[in-house]
Amino acid sequence: MYSDLTSNPRIRPVEAAHIGDLIRIAEETNLSPWTAQNYLDEIKNPSAIMLRLVGEDNTTMGFVVGRTVIGGDIETQLDAEIYNIAIDITQQGNGYGQILLTGFVKICSAQQVQKIWLEVRESNRKAISFYEKNGFTTVQTRNNFYSDPREAALLMRLVLAPAQE
Repeated sequence: MYSDLTSNPRIRPVEAAHIGDLIRIAEETNLSPWTAQNYLDEIKNPSAIMLRLVGEDNTTMGFVVGRTVIGGDIETQLDAEIYNIAIDITQQGNGYGQILLTGFVKICSAQQVQKIWLEVRESNRKAISFYEKNGFTTVQTRNNFYSDPREAALLMRLVLAPAQE
């Protein structure tokens, strides 16, 4: 699944040994909390796509967690969902989120995913702008989706180009 990303020394699959790094970055960036068990379960899920961005010393600088799902109007269509994407707060602003998102999209394209979905807090203008810059569009608002604080989520979608035969 990650074979075409191995030439890029910065992107690697997430393994169980990296869960502590993911939890730390998620807490620092105020993501909805996942437990170590949540991440471990996702690692074991064959439809999961979990990438981490590593520095020269192999430290985790960011991560993305998502999975492929049956989607669309027909059961044969494959979609993907992004559950979490975050960059260590000391590494933000360097284009690393772009690297992770591009890696995720590349894997999805290779698996013939047709659409990628995500939810983002309505107040997270920086993230919304980032996703829009990458071709995502808002398709729905989900009121009171998030708690602590209670807030609406924007459901965003990226339509991928059909695979060339």
